[in-house]
Amino acid sequence: MSIRRTNKKSQKRWLKENSHLKILDLGCSSANYWQEANHFSDIDDFTEDFKKKNLTFTKIEPNKKLPFKDKEFDYVILSHVMEHVPNLIEFKNEVERIAKAGYIELPTKLNDNIVFGCDEEVFGHKWWFEFDDEEQVLLYTRKVDAIEKFLSVGQVWKFQKYYEDSFILQFYWKDKINLSEREAFKVEKKITFLSLVKKYFSKKIRVFLSIVKK
Repeated sequence: MSIRRTNKKSQKRWLKENSHLKILDLGCSSANYWQEANHFSDIDDFTEDFKKKNLTFTKIEPNKKLPFKDKEFDYVILSHVMEHVPNLIEFKNEVERIAKAGYIELPTKLNDNIVFGCDEEVFGHKWWFEFDDEEQVLLYTRKVDAIEKFLSVGQVWKFQKYYEDSFILQFYWKDKINLSEREAFKVEKKITFLSLVKKYFSKKIRVFLSIVKK
């Protein structure tokens, strides 16, 4: 097995049933981490926060080898991490080196193109992802903007549970993360927020007039 689709609920349930495993939440924060994990790591230093929780934390350095032994972890959680990493292949290789299996969660292209607040030059999103179900491979390409963003991360979280498949990709992998680059998307003209608003109200007016005529 290499990589396949899954969902967060089933993975969390499995982790609770196998709490004896060594589980790393890589790229977590002290406010948004998986409680099913027993080891935590991030590029930001949350040492004191996790110490207060009596949990093990390791700070990592960007673009450097992960400070863990080969196959040190049974399972690693990568929740909204890979889209931020500039050296994606090197990072993937490091994750495969330190872990036997794990969970990956990523934003869909739609999510990444309507949500603002993730475009910081250094740590912002750099990649788009999609999954080739036939070949069982995770495809990545350089992120481009096709739509002018109009939703905040907080707004998306409010209704993501209703449209989960439209907003996040969820995978389980074991032994190897099949990852391949695809041809970049070309955007001739970005759709602006103003044009979306105009079309919305234009549609509303037409519907209203049709009702009035009746």
